Amino acid sequence: MRRFIIDTDAASDDAVAMILALRDPSCKVEAITVCAGALEAEKGIINARVAIEVADRQYPPVYKGMTKPLWRKQITGESAHGNDGLSDIGLAKTSLPLGEGHAVDRIIELAEKYDDLEIVVLGPMTNIAMAIMLNEKAMKRVKRIIAMGGQYRMPNPVTANAEYNIWVDAESCDIVLQSGIPVTFVPLDACYGVAEINREDREKLLSFGTRCGDFIVNANSKLLQFNIDFYGKDIISQPDPSAVAAALCDGVVLETKTCNARCETKFELGYGQIVYDFESKEPHNVTLVTKISGERFKQYIFDTAEQK
Repeated sequence: MRRFIIDTDAASDDAVAMILALRDPSCKVEAITVCAGALEAEKGIINARVAIEVADRQYPPVYKGMTKPLWRKQITGESAHGNDGLSDIGLAKTSLPLGEGHAVDRIIELAEKYDDLEIVVLGPMTNIAMAIMLNEKAMKRVKRIIAMGGQYRMPNPVTANAEYNIWVDAESCDIVLQSGIPVTFVPLDACYGVAEINREDREKLLSFGTRCGDFIVNANSKLLQFNIDFYGKDIISQPDPSAVAAALCDGVVLETKTCNARCETKFELGYGQIVYDFESKEPHNVTLVTKISGERFKQYIFDTAEQK
């Protein structure tokens, strides 16, 4: 059984991603660590515990981590997820206790304890970068990081060069890329189009009559409206669940490329762009997922949501 930490900013699509991992019998989630990103960390630690309750399988501790990017001002994304991150319909409440201690300390402790630890990153890489700066030796023991972040060829509405998770704290991303820990990126290019929940998909999820199926649709109603208003698309985009599916579900990943990658942090117009060098003679530190199966991805969500 694989051993995971889920590191997240815990907005609505992150909640779906957490539920997928928590309900997957092939992995054990040792901890969920929260940092600031699309939401303030104080909201994220609530939503992470909500996702655990909805999943109702594993009950890992949730830890609060970094409350802002390493050096830059925090830029949140409530317009896409609602003020509470779960579409402001009364879902952001929980009775689960918060784990004691700081998320960064817990990440380091688990890296020291296990030699098969994998970290799934669904938000900015602030917690991971801070852990590397505090104890690089321990963090080099991490087997792999699987991250939803960056883009390969597709322009992104945050900037022309950068995807949100990376753009809000590019310095953290570059620290991770220089750490020597193997990184698998699931970029927006691989997620958009095929990994979107359309009207038919939503009707199917609701037809199950399960708490999980209802939650996936209802918690993302703000994201649905955001996509309708800004892009004219009647869909719920699911980039973070794509990363979890890529990590756990056989058949989701159809194509990958390896490369040496760094993240731009100095040039303001390019800030947050991940630069991929596929011909580099330097060690290839990144596996880039360039194509996923939308059919397999959706079936993974359906199978997860249909379970009572």
